[in-house]
Amino acid sequence: MYCYQCGTESQTGAQFCRACGANFKAIVKGDEKPRPLIQIGHKKTAAERREKHLTTGIVSMFSGVGLMIFLYFLSAALVLKLPPHIIEQIPFEIDPVLRIIWLIGLVPTLSGVGHILAGLMIRPRQNLELEQPVAPPRDLTEGSSTTTPVPAPGSVTERTTNLLEHNY
Repeated sequence: MYCYQCGTESQTGAQFCRACGANFKAIVKGDEKPRPLIQIGHKKTAAERREKHLTTGIVSMFSGVGLMIFLYFLSAALVLKLPPHIIEQIPFEIDPVLRIIWLIGLVPTLSGVGHILAGLMIRPRQNLELEQPVAPPRDLTEGSSTTTPVPAPGSVTERTTNLLEHNY
């Protein structure tokens, strides 16, 4: 029998795992679902991440623009509709405050612009192929040997070097 959390081999009648302490009896009773200790989520592809950023950005940006327009007209209506005796009781000038309240809509608008830019910056990852070494030119003059030269084996770091030469 193997532990469902850590994978350690345990005795058949054991109640707990000797390595991580998982309760084997809870599994038998159905109280606890077997699950791995570390759960690895679905890794999204670059295209999926790009689509999510662009969708979120467009929704957020247009929501922010709509909020700015709404707050602009609401603040203009409030300035015109407030009676003078209420305006006199406020200890500060209310007209400039109500005139700039629409700027609150800039927060979701700029957040949306940021998401759109982040989505546009995501490029799909290219499948990089290793470049095959080119054989040196053969000398075909009369005095040369007729055997074909064997190319030298690639170095251990050749793949890494090829990957680093490509700019992402």
